Amino acid sequence: MHVSVNIVTWNDRRYLPDLFASIRSQTYTDYTVRLLDNGSADGETVPYIMQNEPHWLAARSTKNQGSTGGYNQLMRLAMDRYTGDPTKHVMVFANSDTVWHHEMLENLVRALEERPDVDAVQPKVFRAYSERGDIDADSVKSDILDTTGMRVERGWRMLDRGAGEMDQGQYDDKRDVFGPTGSVMMVRASALQDVAINGEMFDSDFFSYREDADFAWRFRRAGHETLFVPTAIAHHYRGLPRNERRSWWRRFTDRRRQRPFFTALSTRNQLFVLLKNLTLGEALRSAPRLLFFEGTRVLAGIFFEPETRRVLWRAPLLLPAMLRKRALVRRNARVPMRELRAYLE
Repeated sequence: MHVSVNIVTWNDRRYLPDLFASIRSQTYTDYTVRLLDNGSADGETVPYIMQNEPHWLAARSTKNQGSTGGYNQLMRLAMDRYTGDPTKHVMVFANSDTVWHHEMLENLVRALEERPDVDAVQPKVFRAYSERGDIDADSVKSDILDTTGMRVERGWRMLDRGAGEMDQGQYDDKRDVFGPTGSVMMVRASALQDVAINGEMFDSDFFSYREDADFAWRFRRAGHETLFVPTAIAHHYRGLPRNERRSWWRRFTDRRRQRPFFTALSTRNQLFVLLKNLTLGEALRSAPRLLFFEGTRVLAGIFFEPETRRVLWRAPLLLPAMLRKRALVRRNARVPMRELRAYLE
């Protein structure tokens, strides 16, 4: 299989040495790396790429088009430039702040070769973090999980399975997951073509945040399965460890510590995920949880978060586009919602 590796950078100079070294160290060598710089303004990211791996820089954007726009552009480039057997083409989408174990690609490819019924594979991703923000001086590649794939709460909110837990092999035998997560994933190109909407893997209207949840839901509803591969290892720089299985009150209070723009996008985009993917029957079945949890987030944003209030005020402008995409998602759905309900925790 040929692997097209797609990575979007934005002011990421401090992460690139570890990332580049981990890519070069891969035991699986049939891959092409494509980087898209998303309007970096630090004066360091692009020069570093040009000094070290200039042939990897496939495109530069004059402004930040969000991770969704960047990955969509790279996906189209990879599709257009691949001339081999389309059934032997897979794509990796990875954050620029990840570091890969040297056998990660090999183990992911092997899993797809052994399971032709599976269209995406998810590595075991651990947390890497630095208390002072200097990854060269005090970075820690921990044994704390960042993700083992997408899990789904009963209010149809998708989160990283195992996030914040110490790895004790508790998920190694639980290979079937709802979908892959955005930090690192490998997907068959043929499956991407099947679920793409208007040539997009990720919804460009999301800009950033929750786009992987939207993709995972659409991907699973179209009948494409995802396999967790515990022997494929990566680390993800994502701040100090935090357990995603927090109480609703802890999540509410933690919102105040997040960057306002990204909190706003996460709140809005979760509503778009539900609008695009949730059937009317399932919405009625889940109404109490949806009204409580999503209503709490929206009200918190309106009353306490000026940036969230601004983003939500403008959200109705995107409703016509979301409804058109909802129709396309439903048209391509091959798996009834009652089967997806089995993933609810």
